[in-house]
Amino acid sequence: MRKYEVSREIYNPCAGIYTFDNNFFREVETDDIEKNLTEWLGMELPKFEKNTFSDGSIEYILDLPRKVRYTFNIV
Repeated sequence: MRKYEVSREIYNPCAGIYTFDNNFFREVETDDIEKNLTEWLGMELPKFEKNTFSDGSIEYILDLPRKVRYTFNIV
């Protein structure tokens, strides 16, 4: 299992930018990131975009009523 630091950003469509959710910061140890997201949301994952970066970090952009971006950085 890998250990990740997780941050959440919420999209502001008026400004066209993401802002950090300062009330959300987690460290998780998991092999199934999508399962963690499902548990945090309390529902099945909506339509999403997944990006994997060369440093091993993974980004999920979820299409909720407002777009939300979760970034998983390897610790």
